[in-house]
Amino acid sequence: MSDITIHEGDEYTAIYHQGPFDGTTDTRTATGDAIEDEVTVFADVEGLQTAFTYKATHTRHVVDQVSVDYTYEPDKSDDLDDLQERGDRSGGFDRE
Repeated sequence: MSDITIHEGDEYTAIYHQGPFDGTTDTRTATGDAIEDEVTVFADVEGLQTAFTYKATHTRHVVDQVSVDYTYEPDKSDDLDDLQERGDRSGGFDRE
């Protein structure tokens, strides 16, 4: 994806595009000597932890900070109903 060098423990900024985290950023720590090609971020949706997958699409080095653009991958993420179609979910999930 890029020629940027990163090492385990280095921090970089993830910039999320599209999906539920559109326009938000996150400071991530490299777990190896490469930027993660794909990340999963979690949010509580109607009381349930929901996973959203984002794929790295662009990397840049600005001054002393690495930034990575991540784009939403709906096919790899948990399904979400449209807000208009959620309706009543009482009893719809086994939470015990």
